Amino acid sequence: MHLADLARHDLNALVTLHALLDSRSVTRAAQRLNLSQPAVSRTLSRLRLAFDDPLFVRTHRGLRPTARAEALGPPLARLLEELGALLAPPEFDPASTTRRFQLATTDYGMHAFLAPQWQALKRQAPHLRLDIQAYSGSIEQRLDEGGPELALCVLGDQVPVNVHGRELGRDHFVCVMREAHPLAREPEAAFTLEAFLEADHQLISMGGDDRGAVDLALARQGLSRHVSLRQPHFLASFSATQHSDLLLCVPGCLAASVLEHWPLALRRLPLEVASFSYWLVWHERHHGDAGHAWLRQTLFEGLETRYHALRRRLLAM
Repeated sequence: MHLADLARHDLNALVTLHALLDSRSVTRAAQRLNLSQPAVSRTLSRLRLAFDDPLFVRTHRGLRPTARAEALGPPLARLLEELGALLAPPEFDPASTTRRFQLATTDYGMHAFLAPQWQALKRQAPHLRLDIQAYSGSIEQRLDEGGPELALCVLGDQVPVNVHGRELGRDHFVCVMREAHPLAREPEAAFTLEAFLEADHQLISMGGDDRGAVDLALARQGLSRHVSLRQPHFLASFSATQHSDLLLCVPGCLAASVLEHWPLALRRLPLEVASFSYWLVWHERHHGDAGHAWLRQTLFEGLETRYHALRRRLLAM
């Protein structure tokens, strides 16, 4: 019998043979393998039958391998070394990797959360490449179909089946307007629901919907607002706000990140709108990948820090 044939049927027997060749003793081989001496002796009997050779003979100095066993030693050592490398967990070195990862998010997610992480990420992995894909549709379906490997998105309290995820934290909607807007000149107490409904609004709608979270909250009270501008871009909406009297309702973290650079006024919404959570999610098939595990852990640590910084800034406004 050849080593390859035996490996297909009884890999443990080959491990025992290697231990016997190395230790020249059933007792020491059993101790090394954490087996009983009878168990090692039974395996040796099977090996003798398989190779049709005694393999070892007893001497006053212990077991002495036969010529056949001696010949099996080097190829057996190489085979076990290769199998060990094959079965060992893959290693990942951020400093030398040139892997390209794919991550789905919105322009909002990129601006508020991911862009500030880029330099820190490149310091650890200078040759890493990251492809940002537009977030749209069902993230569960996108991940399942082999699209992006990761997604930074908004979900409910639970991630879908076959999707792993870590929650960054919760957020809520706020209202922004240009600093010279008539409502921005009034005290915050003047920003009532009546004033909110009398104003002109814009709606960010990535899927072409006519209503967002704010509209759904108003509808539950039998109310509606006047939306004269609807568009799919988060960041462009701030430009429209700065150049008009349109009110813009956006997540608080996004507002805090944009107001780091743009002079806009911020107000609390005069109605209750459901809060939501930010999640970093990935598919089951990437869960055990060493490089993927490094990337998501590194990203999550930076994203979590950024999230808390934005929340503190929002509370201070």
